[in-house]
Amino acid sequence: MTKQIRIGVGAITRQRPAMFGELLDSFAKMSLPEGADVIFLFAENDERLSMEAQVAAFAERTGHRALIELEPRPGIPMARNKVLDMALREGCDLLTFVDDDELVRPDWLESLVTGAQARDLDLAGGPIHYTAPSGHMSYWNRACFDFLLDRGKKRNHIRAKAVEKGTDEIFPVYTNNWCARLSTVRELGLRFDERLQFTGGSDTRFSLDLAAAGGKVGWVPDAIVEEPTPQKRLLPGYQFTRARDQAANSVRLRSLPLRRILPYAVSRYFDAILVAISALFLGKHHLIRAIYKVGMGTGRIKGYFGRESQHYAPGTEKVHTEED
Repeated sequence: MTKQIRIGVGAITRQRPAMFGELLDSFAKMSLPEGADVIFLFAENDERLSMEAQVAAFAERTGHRALIELEPRPGIPMARNKVLDMALREGCDLLTFVDDDELVRPDWLESLVTGAQARDLDLAGGPIHYTAPSGHMSYWNRACFDFLLDRGKKRNHIRAKAVEKGTDEIFPVYTNNWCARLSTVRELGLRFDERLQFTGGSDTRFSLDLAAAGGKVGWVPDAIVEEPTPQKRLLPGYQFTRARDQAANSVRLRSLPLRRILPYAVSRYFDAILVAISALFLGKHHLIRAIYKVGMGTGRIKGYFGRESQHYAPGTEKVHTEED
C-alpha cells in the first residue's frame, strides 16, 4: 500500500493582515494533489499573535488543518525555521513556501508537487508573475512595473529553456515559490541561516547549501504564483536599493573573488549608460532598467568590501508591511 504523502503549505507573515487574508483566499480556491494530506503552517514574526482569527476562519471554511505559531525573534530566517520545525514536527514529507504578499493560482500546488516528484527534485521552484496594484499608478510606478514585467518574463523564459536543456540546477530556488523534500532536509541538517537576520538571502543560502551537499535542485515552469506589487515598491529608489542589496548578498553568499566582481560591475555601469540612452527611443521602463543595473554594479563592489545588506532591518517597515 502506497504511503499517503503529507504536504505542509507554509508562509510567514508580519504586519500584513490584508495581504495575508488575500493569500488565504487564494489557498481556499486551490486544488490539492490527489491522495495528499495537506496541512497549512504559518509563522507570525512579531511580538504577539494577531492573525489567529484569520487562520481559524480559513480552517473552518475550508475544512483544512491550519496552524499559526509565533516567532518573536525578528528576522525572516527565524520565521522560516519556525515553519520548517512545524512541518518536521507534523511529519510532513514536503514543505512549500510562498510569500504573504502573493497569490497562488488554483493549480499551483498540484503543478509544483507533480513537477518536483516527476523529476525527483529535492528542492523545486517556480515562476513569479507580477500583477498591477489596485488604484492609480504614477508615471514612475508605471515605468517600474513595466520594467518588472519585462525582467520577470525574461527570467522565467531563461529558466524554462534551462529545464528543456536539463541545466536548471544552476539557479537557486527562493521561498516566494518553493517546495522541499523534508527527508533530504533532515538528512543534511539544513536550516535557514539566522545570521542573515535582516539582509535577505537566507533562502538563497539554503538552496546553495542543498545543491553543494548533492541535493537535486530544479525549476517547475507551470507552477505559477502571482505577486501584486504595491506602489511604494514601484519607485526608482526602491529598485536601485533592491538591486544593490541582492547583488551584495550574491557576492557574500558565493564568496566571489575581486577578479570576477570588478569586470561585472564595470560592465553593469557601461550597460546602464547604453540602456539609459535607449530609453529615449524604447520607453521609460528602460530608464528603470539602467537604474537597476547601476544598483547591481554598486552592490557587487560593496558586497566584496564587506557591506552587509540591511534590506529588512528595523526602520524599513513602511516598505515591507502595510504601514502607510
